[in-house]
Amino acid sequence: MIAFPPDWESQDVLKQAALERLEKAADSSDDLIALFETDAASEYDARHLYAMLEPMLPGWPQPIASYFRRWQADERNHYSGLRRLWSLASGRQERQLDLKFSAREPDFGPLADLLTDPFRLMVALAYDERVTVQAYAVDYSLYDRLGPAFGRWVRLTNRDEAFHYRNAIKIVRSLYSHRLHDVSEILERLLAHDLARTPYRATFLLDHDDGGLYFTEARLRKCAKIVGRHLS
Repeated sequence: MIAFPPDWESQDVLKQAALERLEKAADSSDDLIALFETDAASEYDARHLYAMLEPMLPGWPQPIASYFRRWQADERNHYSGLRRLWSLASGRQERQLDLKFSAREPDFGPLADLLTDPFRLMVALAYDERVTVQAYAVDYSLYDRLGPAFGRWVRLTNRDEAFHYRNAIKIVRSLYSHRLHDVSEILERLLAHDLARTPYRATFLLDHDDGGLYFTEARLRKCAKIVGRHLS
């Protein structure tokens, strides 16, 4: 039912990376630090979501359990890469970012209705991953200016995110074809959450409270429309 991309390791792709082209890639190193730290936070928080879901997975359909096992491994690998990039840009040790993120506590309360129903969760994840795919793509040119290793890393990362999206769509269509009439209502609920700029609470899902370049209303609505079309 679902397919996975070849395994790869961020540390292997970035082991020779150095930010010698820093001045050409962004207005300042602070811009890069902020970009890498923001993206790293979301990728780190995948472990919070997985920890929340793990006790429920044995009672859910097997394809969903398989999906999340691979998904959490991919997100850890993405975090490893972003932590490396953050360290290069900031001159600080990678473990300092680990310590910063580990001090936060996730709050899944506002998302409780999504987490106990695998159908609703997979629709929400499809939407979230679709938003992520378009967000990483916005930065391709920036990563390319940093150097070949950086451009390769961001494309491998986004390839994984695209697989996450496609696999979520496949699971929903295969297991829950009898509930597809509910997709539009779920997407409207997700959009309402995002467009209210509800503060992000270290949950991985719906980390779109910044309405800037990546998560404008137009971009979010476009992503929801794509998901709706693929689940119609």
